Amino acid sequence: MKHKSFAAVIAAMLMLGIASTGQVSAHAELDRSNPEAKATVKGSPKLVEIWFTEEIAEGSTIEVVDGAGKSATAGEAKLDLFDPDRKHLTVELLPNLPNGAYTVNWTSISAEDGDTESDSFTFTIEGSGTPVASPVASPAGSPAATGTPMTKVSGSLQYSDPPKAQKANFDDRALAIALGVGATAALFIYGFWRLVRPKRHPFDRNPR
Repeated sequence: MKHKSFAAVIAAMLMLGIASTGQVSAHAELDRSNPEAKATVKGSPKLVEIWFTEEIAEGSTIEVVDGAGKSATAGEAKLDLFDPDRKHLTVELLPNLPNGAYTVNWTSISAEDGDTESDSFTFTIEGSGTPVASPVASPAGSPAATGTPMTKVSGSLQYSDPPKAQKANFDDRALAIALGVGATAALFIYGFWRLVRPKRHPFDRNPR
């Protein structure tokens, strides 16, 4: 009788263990993500992706907010229907997100029993700013275009006035050109006057 009672107790304990195992809640927890938790990414990512430890159901969510709590998502989270395990959840982000820290809040719904699990992680964006083009020097203002001579002093270019000797030579040449033009004009006027002046007949002269 004792052996039968002992066997009955053992059987009851096994049945209780099986029943309690069937009642254990299933939770879809975070397996991995992209961007990864606490990661620093270059530029604004297009998506946040999360893979869970078990199959999830529709209604699972991902919400991304910036440091001020403002939403950075462009829509609702979507279950990846091409994933045969149904563990992949994605959400699209707004374009050109500024640099800073972002918080990812997620909630999973287990496809096994509908139990939910929630948690969060952060990532940082760097280098998302658009580079500004450096100003281009205007050819009209460059020393090569203006013909202004330059001198190099301590590794830097500086403008300098033309030497005095060059100024004197320039003035002499200008004076010589002016005198030549004036003499040529005087000769031309005199020759033209000789051609057009009226000729006087010898018999028209008045005797003294």
